[in-house]
Amino acid sequence: MVDWLVSLPIWQMALLVFGATYLVAAVIHVVVIRLAVGDRARAFKTVSAGLLPPLGILFGLFVAFIAAQVWSTVDHAGNAVNSEATALSRVVFLAASFPGDTETRLRGLVRRHIDNVAAVEWRMMARGRASLKITPHEIGEALQLTLAQIPHSPGQETAQREIAAALEQVLDARRQRITVSQSQVNLIKWAALVVQAICTLIAIAFVHSDNRLASILSLSIFSTGVAVSVLLIATHDRPFAGVTAIGPGPFLQILPEEAVTQKEVDHSIILDLTTLLRSARQVISDQQELINEQHAGKELTGEMVIAKAQPIYAAGSGHPLPALDPTSLEGRLLQAELDAISGVMNQAQPLINNPARGFKGFVPAIFTYRVAALFTRKAGDLAYLKLTAPAELVRNPANAPDQWEQSVITGRFAAPGWNKSDFFAEEAMLNGRRAYRLLIPEYYETSCLSCHGEPKGERDISGGRKEGAKLGDLGGAISAAIYLK
Repeated sequence: MVDWLVSLPIWQMALLVFGATYLVAAVIHVVVIRLAVGDRARAFKTVSAGLLPPLGILFGLFVAFIAAQVWSTVDHAGNAVNSEATALSRVVFLAASFPGDTETRLRGLVRRHIDNVAAVEWRMMARGRASLKITPHEIGEALQLTLAQIPHSPGQETAQREIAAALEQVLDARRQRITVSQSQVNLIKWAALVVQAICTLIAIAFVHSDNRLASILSLSIFSTGVAVSVLLIATHDRPFAGVTAIGPGPFLQILPEEAVTQKEVDHSIILDLTTLLRSARQVISDQQELINEQHAGKELTGEMVIAKAQPIYAAGSGHPLPALDPTSLEGRLLQAELDAISGVMNQAQPLINNPARGFKGFVPAIFTYRVAALFTRKAGDLAYLKLTAPAELVRNPANAPDQWEQSVITGRFAAPGWNKSDFFAEEAMLNGRRAYRLLIPEYYETSCLSCHGEPKGERDISGGRKEGAKLGDLGGAISAAIYLK
């Protein structure tokens, strides 16, 4: 059945199926009655009524054959959904064996998988277009995280094995779910059923060609049976589409209080984005000597920076860089950031490889500012990245903090007793839209003081005035946000 028919409300589908069936029966009745004159009438009457039972039986067998396939598909789809949901529930339950960051991370990955399945995959399955080529990176990441744990008790050893087995069950059940979503009654089977129904209707019309009322009654009764059979099969043809579709309810019940909010999902995505940005900046910091060498052909490309940033990212976040799933928000945003890193590095190649210049001025702060700006241009309708600093320390006006950023910097980061390892996040307005915003403070390290240290007011190598900063002073912040729907 075509997608538009399956997506119709039940009453519209019934109206269409019954209407089409009755129309075909009416046309057959009118044509046969008009042709039933003279020799043709005698020929029609020679068609034995004994032909009707075999034709009816054949039609019934076709219906049973197709219906068996449909019911089996629906059963397999339901079993796959329940199996996957059960496995995810086991992961959530057993994650408590690893309290702290590991439990939080596992629950977050399960939640992101559920949100992606409910919001993206279910719509694709309804159209029969879900793909097995895209492996859910949340489950792969959860499996890597689980296997990376070092058990400290027999209970944790058992939980680790059980979580790994449950995650493998999730992947297997998902594979079955997507495979089943692509199943449907093919055109040949529908054609055979329709042709058999038409043949039976014609035979009925021939047998009763000398009695119009009997013909109308017989055709009406059989047409009703045909329409009911077709409607029953059509409403169950696609297990994840139509009025009888299987929904994502079993998944949403796993974490019901969390499935309705994106706050923690957005928080996790923002941390991934900012960690990747800081990791790439660390690469640029480590490569300053190479960047400022006076020779060409250094080949410090975007691909090389990303490759060097990935182990730094893994060490800082506790997990490898997630797979770039184009159907998920995280995948799209991470891809946009990786593209921004490559774009900035490609634009900087003539400068980096200029043998006539010693100090190139391509410092970590410049790199970070350019990547954040390019990322925001690429993903500006979804997210935001920015390098900023306390207003009195800003050298580039484009980095000036907005009102929310400045209030967090002065009211929290600069407050006595603030833990330097903490960051601040909340829902706030950004560019006239509601957003989940996060600000990460940055403190001066030894490598920063050559440009920002003492004596205050002296020109540094880049031509700017030194701020007189000391090691550990607040020097800036990375601002990130994801716009809320």
